[in-house]
Amino acid sequence: MSDGPECEHPGGGGAAEWVAIRRVRLGAEKSGDWLVILQDISARKRLEREREQLQRRETLAEISGLLAHEIRNPLGSLELFTGLLAEAPLGPAEHGWVEQIQTGLRSLSATVNNVLHIYSAPPSHAVSTDVGELLEAVAQLLLPLVHRAGVCLSVISEGWSGVAVAADRYRLQQVLLNLSLNALAAMTKGGQLRIAAERVAEVPRVRIVVQDTGCGISAENLKRIFDPGFSTRPGSPGLGLAVSKTIVEQHGGRIRVSSQFGRGTTFQLELPMPGDCS
Repeated sequence: MSDGPECEHPGGGGAAEWVAIRRVRLGAEKSGDWLVILQDISARKRLEREREQLQRRETLAEISGLLAHEIRNPLGSLELFTGLLAEAPLGPAEHGWVEQIQTGLRSLSATVNNVLHIYSAPPSHAVSTDVGELLEAVAQLLLPLVHRAGVCLSVISEGWSGVAVAADRYRLQQVLLNLSLNALAAMTKGGQLRIAAERVAEVPRVRIVVQDTGCGISAENLKRIFDPGFSTRPGSPGLGLAVSKTIVEQHGGRIRVSSQFGRGTTFQLELPMPGDCS
């Protein structure tokens, strides 16, 4: 009895996705009969595919993290020096140039941070983060961006000093920056960007609202905006909203969106306060 080589073939649309085919000769004579053995190897193929995807993801995460860290170090220095230039006694034209540089650097910094966050592990533990300080920090980050975009910014932080959420402040700051950058991109002819906090009545949580008067999101795209890589803007990596959703959920929170096409979009982040177990 001798065996023929084993071949693997797609299942052809049946119950089996992949089938292994092997022939076994019955008897020693060359003219003897063959036994054909069919084996469903779909599970093995799925496991191999998942293993390959995991290896590619780990490799991509390692390369992306290395590049992002290498870029972020000099980027931080550039942001520091342009901040000092912005405070220097320069003329109107020179201040305009510095503002343009700041806008570009902060957009680039947001992209680099998104690459780091999308592959990074969730925070090991959340700490008490002051909501008022968070909103004020975001307002300072957005000033040159909204000025260049001709957008009116309203950040309501009064009354929130001393009110805390259980979170990593810098990750939440990245979420609000991502949402604001999307809002600015949707207001090409100016508009209003409003960021405010409010208490959730039912549970010990804080809701942060990011609202714009931009072009809005179509119902078709609204279903896909949190998918990694999805974007309607040419050249955009499509990571901002996917990263934002991941960060909020890692903190035990949730993110919601509502939009009216042609009138604007509102994002709502609900975040737990210290001691919230809901």
